[in-house]
Amino acid sequence: MNIIQLRQTLLLVLLLNSTLLFAEIQLQAPSEVGASSAVAVSWQGLSDERDFVTIVPKGEAEGKYKKYQYVRKAGAITLIAPDKPGEYEVRYLSASSPYTTLGRSALRVIEVTATISAPVTAVAGSEFSFSWTGPDNPQDFVTLVPSNTPDKKYKNYQYTKKGSQLKLRAPDEPGHYELRYLLGSSLRSIAKTPIEVMATRAKVSAPSQVTAGSEFSVAWDGPNNAQDFITLVEQGAPDKTYKRYKYTKSGNPVVLVAPDQPGAYEVRYLTGASSYTLASDEIQVITTSASLSAPEEVVAGASVKVGWQGPNNQQDFITIVERAADEKKYGVYRYTHRGNPVAIQVPETPGDYEFRYLTGGSYITLAQRAVKVLPASASLKVPASIELGQPVPVSWEGPGNNQDFLMIVTAGSATNRDGPYAYVRRGKHLRIASPAQPGDYEVRYVTGELKHTLARSSLRVTPSSAPGTLQVLPAQESGDEVNSMSAIAVILDASGSMLQRIEGKRRIDVAREALLQLTQEVLPDNTPFALRVFGHREKDSCRTDLEIPLGPLNKASVKQKIASINAMNLAKTPIADALQKAVADLAQATKERIILLITDGEETCDGDPAQAIKSINDAGYKVQVNIVGFAIDELMLRETFQEWARLGNGRYFDAPNAAQLAESLRQSMELSYEVIDQDNHLVGAGIVGGPPIKLLPGNYRLKLLGHSPKIFEDIQIEAEKLKIFNL
Repeated sequence: MNIIQLRQTLLLVLLLNSTLLFAEIQLQAPSEVGASSAVAVSWQGLSDERDFVTIVPKGEAEGKYKKYQYVRKAGAITLIAPDKPGEYEVRYLSASSPYTTLGRSALRVIEVTATISAPVTAVAGSEFSFSWTGPDNPQDFVTLVPSNTPDKKYKNYQYTKKGSQLKLRAPDEPGHYELRYLLGSSLRSIAKTPIEVMATRAKVSAPSQVTAGSEFSVAWDGPNNAQDFITLVEQGAPDKTYKRYKYTKSGNPVVLVAPDQPGAYEVRYLTGASSYTLASDEIQVITTSASLSAPEEVVAGASVKVGWQGPNNQQDFITIVERAADEKKYGVYRYTHRGNPVAIQVPETPGDYEFRYLTGGSYITLAQRAVKVLPASASLKVPASIELGQPVPVSWEGPGNNQDFLMIVTAGSATNRDGPYAYVRRGKHLRIASPAQPGDYEVRYVTGELKHTLARSSLRVTPSSAPGTLQVLPAQESGDEVNSMSAIAVILDASGSMLQRIEGKRRIDVAREALLQLTQEVLPDNTPFALRVFGHREKDSCRTDLEIPLGPLNKASVKQKIASINAMNLAKTPIADALQKAVADLAQATKERIILLITDGEETCDGDPAQAIKSINDAGYKVQVNIVGFAIDELMLRETFQEWARLGNGRYFDAPNAAQLAESLRQSMELSYEVIDQDNHLVGAGIVGGPPIKLLPGNYRLKLLGHSPKIFEDIQIEAEKLKIFNL
């Protein structure tokens, strides 16, 4: 092929490609539409997704375009017609410059009209209805503006797409206004109708004077439009100013709180739309006073009763601060509505302080009382040594503040944060769990707030004697095992402490998982079952709720209910009330009854669980109370739970972690026993037919637990020997 033939071939290829590239597109579009209306466009032919469609005036130069849309791969698009009537073209343009026209269709844009029907007048701030006719193009709307407003301006509006009957709210300012129909694409007005906004009237009536910080009532009369409100401001404050307020919709009269600062004020009725003042009434706020009574000297960390006289307004409180503290500063505090006197815990750092009565609104000091905080001291009485595994008996003298505690730490330890402990609030004579290893230790009296050591005493923990073991076996066909169809009432603690974490998981999540194992894997279908929960509904509450009434165990529904339970921060622990109500929950049971309490803390609702269990027994109810303590690391609290379970002819199960919690719930459904020493102390517990338990050599009593407990005397344990006891 010579050079001439090659050039001819290339020219032919280019010509063919150009013909394909700019092949004609067949457009389908309406021939006539209203101004600003939607124009549906479709096409046929080979297209590039970067091609685009536009509407231009007829005779517009090729390659020019206005608003456009890419064709993508849709095959059809919608454009908005121009606002100005006239002759136009819909053009399909190629993707690349010079934007060759591949298809075109003539389009005539005609004028559109609209009408608005509305009331002649409307009351300021009120809602009124109107109707309209018109093109209803995309984004068309009707607006309400002052009659002299320039075209294309708008304020409150409603889109026509919401319907032919619409509502708008009249402005708060009386005057002459217009409703206008505006085209959405250009904001051109195609219809208007006048409406006069008439003034509205209101009235407020307040007392002529009130005490600073006090509540007072304001009667009102007015339109009560949405968001209208009554407010209290300084006399002469600029219009549209507001501070504390109440919506008129909340009632008549409304209750406001006076400022803490005395002076001249105004109560005003303000419109919700623009804070326009409709009415006002003057009011004088007068000074209030208060006084405090308290000891002149107290020991560091002590709880002090502070008497007070004062207005007791909402959120007023008593606090303690350093004597030179700035105004509006506060430390530990109690609201005056909690009672008179209030209990305030003073700081643990000695020094000069003062109690202050502060207003709840702005923390103005109404009264103050000086107090000197003196250094605290303590003493301990501790045995020189104990055998590993034996509780440590400790007596103490000291301030005895609520959160103070005794702790056993390694001798010379720099911290007071890790070791067996007991709170001093449990009494003057305490029992603390033995450390885990032999060695030299210290027992310390530690303050609850700053963890200061007030006293210390040495303690040596010596290796324990070689233990023996005890295994209790059931008698054949004795009938002493727990009946698999006993009625079970579970009480689950979901109070705020259950939000703490253990092994990386929230305690409530661990408890739910363990309870699911019990109900899904341990208890047989149709076991009479009830579930009561506390702490999951309200904060700062002693509420307890029956979530699953007694009935045959339905594993699917029980699973769903348990999964929905969550703990709530600041919720309390009403153990006594829950125990008494659980007895009622089991009232319809025809067989043996078991209450299973799962908790991680002590009673915090002023109840007495021990007395509650005693009253259950005294009433003749045959109920066994088993208690599972979750993450309980204080010996005396564990012993308290053990005593409650003993009173209920049941057993206490200690569950320091997730695995032990699940196992404890399983064991709580089996026949259990306890071992009691000669001093009547509980020293061991186990499951009948379960593995042996370790005991120090000695003579013991064995108590078989249940509705009708049995006592077996003279159980002799020898060192390093297994004692098998057959029931």
